[in-house]
Amino acid sequence: MSIELTRRGFVAGMGAAVAATGVAGLNGVAPKPKYGLQLYSIHKIFWKEPARVLAALRAGGYDGVEFYDYNGLSAKALKKLCDDAGLKAMGTHLNGDVDLVGDKLKKTLDFAAEAGFESVVTPHAKRNTADEYKKFGQAMGAAAEAADAYGIKVGIHSTYHHFTTRYGEETAWDMIYKEASPKLYQQIDTANTFHVGYDVVALLKKYPNRHFSIHAKENVPTKDGVLGVPPTDGGKCVPWKDLIAYMQTESGLHWWIVEAEGRPDSLDPALACLKQLKAWTK
Repeated sequence: MSIELTRRGFVAGMGAAVAATGVAGLNGVAPKPKYGLQLYSIHKIFWKEPARVLAALRAGGYDGVEFYDYNGLSAKALKKLCDDAGLKAMGTHLNGDVDLVGDKLKKTLDFAAEAGFESVVTPHAKRNTADEYKKFGQAMGAAAEAADAYGIKVGIHSTYHHFTTRYGEETAWDMIYKEASPKLYQQIDTANTFHVGYDVVALLKKYPNRHFSIHAKENVPTKDGVLGVPPTDGGKCVPWKDLIAYMQTESGLHWWIVEAEGRPDSLDPALACLKQLKAWTK
C-alpha cells in the first residue's frame, strides 16, 4: 500500500467521522450555503412570466429556486428556464406517497436528474399511528437510498402535526426518523416548528447534519412573511440568532430556502427576506 493511498484513506475516514458528528469540515469551516426561494411563495405571479420573475430573483441575489409545480414543462425545459436566468433548479416539493414509491420512484428520480435537481422533498406525511409514521419514514428512507445513486437528496418537510402529535415523550417526527435510513434528510420549516411551541434549535441539534436545506420562514400570522418582522398577533419571531449560530457549526447545510407566503402576488417579500437572511448569515 502506497503512502498516498494511506493518506487518502485517512482523510476519507476523517471526513466520514466529521459527517457523522454533524460538525464543520476538517478546516473548521462549514461550506457556505446557497440561497434559494420556494416558488410557492410567489405562486400567483410565477407562471405568468417565469423568465422575467427568475431574472428578477437572480438580480436580487438568489442562487436557485425550489419548485412546487412544473406547469406542464419537461425536465429539460425546467432546467433551461433556470439556466437562462443564471439560477440553479435546486429541487422540488412533491407527494412522496405517490412520487417516491413503487414504479413511480425511478420516473421521479430520472426527471429530477434531468432537471438538475439536488433535492426532492415531500411535505405529505399525515398518519394516524406511531407505526404508520415509522413505515412512512422507512419508505422515504428507501427512496433516499435509491436517490443517492443519482446524487440527489430526499427529505421530508416539517409541518405542525409532526410536533403536536405525540407518542409519550416522542413526536410523530421522531417516529418518522426512528427507523429511517440516515440518508433521509430533514427539511425543517422554521415557522411550522416554532409556531406550535417546539424548540426548533433543539430539534436541529437532536438530528445533527441531516439538514441539506432549511426552509427559512417567519412565525405566523404575518402580513407579508418578511424575516425578522414579528407576527401580527404579538407573538415572537423565530429565534434566528441561535438557529443560525448552530447551523453554522454543521457541515451538511447546502441551501437556505426562503418561504414567504404572505403576498404571493409580489416579489417584494421574497427579496426582503433574502436581504435579511444574508445579513444574518454573512
